[in-house]
Amino acid sequence: RGTQNVRVELEGQWVEFDYLINNCDALLAQAAIAGQLAFANKYKKAVKANIRNGGKKFHYPPVSGKYKAFKLKHGGGSKTLNWSNTMADSVDTKNLGVGKVGVGIEKGLKRPFYDGESARGNRLQVHEYANVLEHGAFPVPPRPVFSDTFKSEQVGGLAGLKESIEFTIIKKFGSRGIPVNKI
Repeated sequence: RGTQNVRVELEGQWVEFDYLINNCDALLAQAAIAGQLAFANKYKKAVKANIRNGGKKFHYPPVSGKYKAFKLKHGGGSKTLNWSNTMADSVDTKNLGVGKVGVGIEKGLKRPFYDGESARGNRLQVHEYANVLEHGAFPVPPRPVFSDTFKSEQVGGLAGLKESIEFTIIKKFGSRGIPVNKI
């Protein structure tokens, strides 16, 4: 008797909760991709800067005097890692699909010919040259600018990537009115 006037009233953020339940996976995926992209852009910028300054902060061994003279004679710069800015200019971010973003040098890019270089020269592509520098090849010692930059305080390595993704998740959910407290 008298039940026709009874009603249920929900207290709390039920609209936000319903939105969260129905959209959590999509929000997390979007935020994770956006966080990776933000980190990748920061990493790309740092790699380019470290290539341009010859990896100064990593104290790589300098190029030999003979090679330095050769570079200068043929229009190259005197810094380690840097002949003409081609390698630094070639570093870019790329969407790898499936929610992944990468930073590197695309295969197939050719470096420009330097002054006096014969047609037989210019055999290495930019990514191959970068690989030789990263891992070394006799007599060139390794100068791992990509991995050293990743691990450096400039970008923070895996911890920096995690922090970037976490920050983006917090920001994404916060923009939808869903507070996130990091535990």
